[in-house]
Amino acid sequence: MIPEKMQQLLPEVELDPSVISVLLCSSTVAFLGLKWMVKKLVQQKMQEARRNRVRALGQMEEAVQQFKQENPEVQASRILSLPLIELVKKLKEGSLSPESVLYTYMDKALEVNQDVNCVTDFIQECVHLLQEVRTQKKKGSLYGVPVSIKDPIGYEGHVSTCGLGQYLGYPEQEDSVLVKVLKNQGAIPFVKTNISQCLINYDCSNLIFGQTVNPLNHKKSPGGSSGGEGALIAGGGSILGFGTDIGGSIRLPSSFCGLCGLKPTGNRLSGPVSYVQTVTGMVGPMARDVDSLALCMRALLCDDMFRLDPTVPPLPFNEKVYSSSTPLRIGYYDTDGYFLLPPCMRRAVHETRMLLQEAGHMLIPFIPPRIDYVMNELFMKGLFADGGAALLEKLELETVDPNSCSQINCYKLPFLLKKILAFLTKPLFPRFSSYLNALCGVWSPKEFSKLHAALMIYRREFLSRWRDLDLDVVLCPVLGPAFTLGYPGRLIAAVSSTMLYNVLNFPAGVVPVTTVTEADEENLKHYTGHYDDPWDRRLRQAVEGAVGLPVAVQCVALPWQEELCLRFMKEVERLAQRQKKQTEDNLQHGGSQADAGRDLQNDVQRALSHTAGQSDMQAQASRTTVQTNMLMDVQRTLAQTDLAADVQSDVQTEASLMTLQTDVQKTGPQTDLLADLQPHVSPQSSGLDVQPDVQTQLTHPDSETMPCQPDVQTQLIQPDVQPDVQTKLTQCDMQPDVQTQPSQPDVQTQLTQCDMQPDVQTQPSQPDVQPDVQTQPTHPDIETQPCQPDVQTQPTPPDIETQPSHHDVQTDVPTA
Repeated sequence: MIPEKMQQLLPEVELDPSVISVLLCSSTVAFLGLKWMVKKLVQQKMQEARRNRVRALGQMEEAVQQFKQENPEVQASRILSLPLIELVKKLKEGSLSPESVLYTYMDKALEVNQDVNCVTDFIQECVHLLQEVRTQKKKGSLYGVPVSIKDPIGYEGHVSTCGLGQYLGYPEQEDSVLVKVLKNQGAIPFVKTNISQCLINYDCSNLIFGQTVNPLNHKKSPGGSSGGEGALIAGGGSILGFGTDIGGSIRLPSSFCGLCGLKPTGNRLSGPVSYVQTVTGMVGPMARDVDSLALCMRALLCDDMFRLDPTVPPLPFNEKVYSSSTPLRIGYYDTDGYFLLPPCMRRAVHETRMLLQEAGHMLIPFIPPRIDYVMNELFMKGLFADGGAALLEKLELETVDPNSCSQINCYKLPFLLKKILAFLTKPLFPRFSSYLNALCGVWSPKEFSKLHAALMIYRREFLSRWRDLDLDVVLCPVLGPAFTLGYPGRLIAAVSSTMLYNVLNFPAGVVPVTTVTEADEENLKHYTGHYDDPWDRRLRQAVEGAVGLPVAVQCVALPWQEELCLRFMKEVERLAQRQKKQTEDNLQHGGSQADAGRDLQNDVQRALSHTAGQSDMQAQASRTTVQTNMLMDVQRTLAQTDLAADVQSDVQTEASLMTLQTDVQKTGPQTDLLADLQPHVSPQSSGLDVQPDVQTQLTHPDSETMPCQPDVQTQLIQPDVQPDVQTKLTQCDMQPDVQTQPSQPDVQTQLTQCDMQPDVQTQPSQPDVQPDVQTQPTHPDIETQPCQPDVQTQPTPPDIETQPSHHDVQTDVPTA
């Protein structure tokens, strides 16, 4: 009855299909038009933001020029050269005024920004903050220190864009807790710095403020997402800055720019709100040295921080731990098994390992478990649990930055297409297949709960392995050196070295220890990675042309032990600086001898690189590592034991060196090469400057030579070894001056290669050849200790066996 009444009340309308089509078309046009208008509005906001930045930087420059005219006596270069510790001391004692320091750094920041485009906003309130700092009854730990802050860190009256135009026009209503504590400690925030779009890329580019470049090389990226901070501090425009880190965004810019950076335990400092539960993000400091980071943490971990943010645990800075000198038990690894980093990064780990051992610390091999599982099933799936839907929603009204397009396009793929592509690419590209599966997300509360439970299980597994070895800290590589512009967005999975400690929520810091050398660049040509897939080839392309750029290592401690992490970082920094100074002094005193040694090293490296085989990926990676570390020992011996003088005396003329090069070109196997090389690098009995306890081992920097029992056997392999080849040091094909004279009992040089002539046996009966010294050039993590019976060192493929003989160790090298 009711339908009949409704029909009587409502007029009869006949719907024409053409009308329906018109309505649908008009609705679509209206939606697209509205979307176009919103995008147009966003673009207008972006243009306005650029104009505002130009005006702000203009005001900044005017203030600097006015101060210079009124205070021409200020010595800017002296202020900029002071480390943070000394700068604070001079500010507190009054020998420097806060005004002179602030305006000096403002001037330098303008210069650096013009060079690399790193500053997004000038905080005009810093001028008024100077007066407030002067009126403070108690001078804080950062009294008068100008600091820079990353874009997302809130400052009242200033916009936190996150690299998106839609956030423009909405300034912060109050200071973040971090900024409030900095002000209470006497610091003066004066600029905000550039980031990557949406903070999801470890480059530093967005469509509002453009691309930031590395101040050390403008063709390279400064890293990200805290790349603006890294570029400004590395360029000298700031002495202390703050970034955020959810997958390496503090540590990667520090690595790329040669800085020290600390990612604390989550919530040790109050920072921006993190919306990801399974991956912990946090705020942390960046500076030029470790002491600056320690001073910053000492200042921030105060009652003001604990009062303003009750969720921060009230743990003041533990000075006793930071200043301790107790030897540490240090775990180390040079690759996580997922992404093999470039040769220079692994070399940095082993050089640092040796320095730490010489300083009295205990170094223990450590293998992090299941990094491929962590990378895909915990990190990527946890970070994009919704399949990237929330991120894509924010980008609907934005134009995607070109440097992020490759990354964002993967997120845009439909769920079903991701699954199909993952299935099809699994046989040829297993890492990319797992990556696509991870981007599908979890899509249900039940799966998310399982993900969180799996995360807790992995943390317990990792901690169990850590405790089984009774470790204090861990030394490991960090991604680097600086990537060529445009590559970070195409290699998001390469952050495995840093993302691990966001998943685990461990404090981790980065310390620069060396620079990329020509030998590193040569080794890079033979880099194939763990998989030799498109990602490995792309990584090689990304880091090419980096000679002279900084190389860093990563230092890790257990949760809430930032002080121990900083203490470890300080020890690494101290040893690296001492080694650098010794090298510079030796080069200054060595003159042409050092040049000859370097030339000889480069010749040997090129020869060994050309003879490296391409038959097996694992063997090739091992040989590359061996060759790298062989040359490191040559360089270290020449620098530290004055063997450069011996090299010059033996290689007397340039004709001798050219003869060596001719032999290298003519000789295929490495045996003849090393046989010719040995007389030039072996210490002679007439060399009076050779210390008796110095051993020259052209093998591996982290291999220790210890007396071994008869059952200990050493295997040296190459892919083109002849069957039943045995090495004998008594044959006439060896150079007679290879042997160490009896007057030098502890100085021994062993040059053993696999391409020796057949039927050459090693006999220790000669008085000059000691049978107790073994050389292990195959694996960087294997140390030779006094061995027990039945212990065999087999770092070779399974088809190569070493047969024990008697007390003279016999090397049996079958065909690989």
